[in-house]
Amino acid sequence: TEVGAWREGTQIGHNRSIHDHVRYGGSYTADEMRSIVAYAKSLHIEIIPEIDSPGHIQAVLAAYPELGNVGAKVATQFGALEHTMKPSETSMHFISDVIGETAQLVDSGYFHVGGDEVATQQWSRSTVARDFMASHRLRRVEGIAGVMTQNAINAVKHLGRQAVVWDDAMHNGVPLPRDTVVMLWRSWMGVNNLAKAAQQGHAVVMCPQDRSYLDQFQSPHGDHDAFGAIGGFLNTRKVYELDFNGHGAKVLGGQGQLWSEYISGGVRELDYKAWPRGAALAEATWSGRHRPGFGDFQRRLELLQPELRRMQVNFRDADGQQALSTAKAIEVHRERHIGLQVRRNKARPARHTRPSRVPKWRTAKLHGA
Repeated sequence: TEVGAWREGTQIGHNRSIHDHVRYGGSYTADEMRSIVAYAKSLHIEIIPEIDSPGHIQAVLAAYPELGNVGAKVATQFGALEHTMKPSETSMHFISDVIGETAQLVDSGYFHVGGDEVATQQWSRSTVARDFMASHRLRRVEGIAGVMTQNAINAVKHLGRQAVVWDDAMHNGVPLPRDTVVMLWRSWMGVNNLAKAAQQGHAVVMCPQDRSYLDQFQSPHGDHDAFGAIGGFLNTRKVYELDFNGHGAKVLGGQGQLWSEYISGGVRELDYKAWPRGAALAEATWSGRHRPGFGDFQRRLELLQPELRRMQVNFRDADGQQALSTAKAIEVHRERHIGLQVRRNKARPARHTRPSRVPKWRTAKLHGA
């Protein structure tokens, strides 16, 4: 954490070459992590950890250069970067050890091992990677990611947990164990992605980019948005219409992603992006085919808006305006009776109660990798 938990600046806007040159970072102790898990449990929220590899791991490679293909620094820009772990037994043992340590802090029955957006450029230029491919009889360089993801899955299974991956991991030439849960995020892959998951016997979580990525604009081109975004266009209606047809695959539920790279306005902006799209996602996930329709949802949402304002939730109203138009700081203590239900087999709805003191995981910036 002395190295990997700190970066020397944060990207400003969409230009990767521009950042603020302000050192930022920090880490949590084991006791602090346990307190986060306990707090979430008090709200009937299950925290599922994710240790992503062999991509999305540049901060680790900065701290432990022997695990990388070439030298790396903690990134100051966003997105999928080309740095990947060196394909070696040492790297795989490291990931297994990190999974074991994390599992002692977070007791969920699920454990996410990532496997997404793995660049292959460095491996293509590496003699170590070529030797790894030969020893594992791999025909494609993408298979390196498959072997390393398989190693992480085995570490999770050894702990008696169920592994979760992003859907990229189905396409690297190394079959996943049947009991691996696949999160389907790449909407442009279409029904074929679902068909492949069904054929391989995987349960899935529906989280397609074009229906559940809440970091996108809520109006075309952002013309009527109060804050910036990563791009795209995802309004509340589109979220509400999230399809849960698994085409033969068992659908566990859905998930909404609110990546924070382009959130610079703190809690106010986070609220604006999350609500009411988060409520639409919750109803769509909870009700599935039996949801009453978007018109009925809008009617009930209008009735709820005064209560949301009373709780000082800065949701986006029908005109694209912030519900809380004043610049005053949002009160910390507030109760919420709405939330994202991810798994349909949970009978108890979530009740969210905000504490009287802001926990530091509420206020921390989460920019970058």
